[in-house]
Amino acid sequence: MASSNSNNIIILGSGSTGGFLAEELSSENNVILIDKDINKINQIKSKNKLDIMTISGDAADLNLFEEIDLKTINFFIACTNDDKLNLLTAMYFEKIPGIQTLIVLKNNKYKDYPGKLGFPEIKTFYQGDIVSEKIMNLFETPYSWETEKIADSRILFLKIKIDEMSPLIGKSLYSLNKDGVNKWKFLAVTEDTLNHKLNFVKPDGPATRLKRDDIALVVIANEFETEFEETYFSNKDSELKNIFIVGGSYIASNVAKRLLRRKCNVKLIVTDKARARELSEELSGVEIILGEPTNEDLLVDHGVGVDCDYFLALTDDDEINVLSALLSNKLKAKNSLVVYSKSEYQNVINSIGAEREINTKYSISGEINSYIMRKNYSHETIVDEDTKIFEFEAQEDLNIEGISSNISLAFVIRNNELKDLVCDPEKGIAKKGDYVICVTLNSEAEKDLESKILK
Repeated sequence: MASSNSNNIIILGSGSTGGFLAEELSSENNVILIDKDINKINQIKSKNKLDIMTISGDAADLNLFEEIDLKTINFFIACTNDDKLNLLTAMYFEKIPGIQTLIVLKNNKYKDYPGKLGFPEIKTFYQGDIVSEKIMNLFETPYSWETEKIADSRILFLKIKIDEMSPLIGKSLYSLNKDGVNKWKFLAVTEDTLNHKLNFVKPDGPATRLKRDDIALVVIANEFETEFEETYFSNKDSELKNIFIVGGSYIASNVAKRLLRRKCNVKLIVTDKARARELSEELSGVEIILGEPTNEDLLVDHGVGVDCDYFLALTDDDEINVLSALLSNKLKAKNSLVVYSKSEYQNVINSIGAEREINTKYSISGEINSYIMRKNYSHETIVDEDTKIFEFEAQEDLNIEGISSNISLAFVIRNNELKDLVCDPEKGIAKKGDYVICVTLNSEAEKDLESKILK
């Protein structure tokens, strides 16, 4: 339920990003969700039992907004699938005093338009750049299933899958954390590895030991990442050189460019002949292949197999990404990554054995949510629907883990310098002025934490 200090927020577009944002923001704010598809917005509202206002109509007709008291609005977020509509409505709202406008753009040719059109104050979130950065983070930590740079890149948050050859098998989280005091910390592990839905729980004393197929949540002070890798993974991971990319999207081309700078051998498959020609001119060092990414013979002919270090499924189609990654696993590619937007695909991706996955919805929504709530906490990173990383400055002494059994305190930073990083402050209590990094493991824990820090 929104409080008296809540923001009044208009969200235009009820697709995967807009619907998820409505759910995320409505617990602490007053949200108006607008879409021309009345069935879609009613489904979002009823499915998640959201206390929000909904309006059905075409936002290209600016008269639609006349039924709203715009003087009370704090934020306008345009996240439809139509970049031009997002720009049009954002420019309209930017002229209204007191409203901060945010837009989500899919096509990279529009990302500089707000400034070019005289609206530099519009805050732009371009998923191509955000997702590309997340993909490249994985190449810095090849042993990790997912990597987030948090606390201004001073800390790494990792999701590590324990495979059958992992040197971590059988080790207790207690001993791992004891060895890594002030360097790294294992925060949580999956509760049931047979259930492909990720459900993280805090380690229960010295008895909690890592086993095959576990997924562990780990934080590492950036300066100790090399030591962590050499201690636990130096014999496992080889240099990543041979990369196969599926998709002709901006994300695919951007990642290909950055991999070329890392001296990788990159191949990229696209289905559209015109796009293939464009990419051939744009990416001179990349082998461009015209064909279907689910054609097994084509993949085999171009090296998808035991010599393929990484298979990246980066099309705009979730189903093609999942199917092509499944095929790459069948062909024994060493690593695979799937980019997707629909939450229901997460369990499928986990079940087919894809080592890494990035959800565009979570990536964009986390950045927007953090921007809107930045006065209350510095940043929020969405790991999945249940798991989130919070960063904030403690306004008073706080027993973080005493707030909920499903909150795990990672680090606190004192005096805002990495050398003062501590894993376990005395009695687990963050002092006033500490920069706190903690992880909530379910929605109830998230609400409990927010009740303490959103004052």
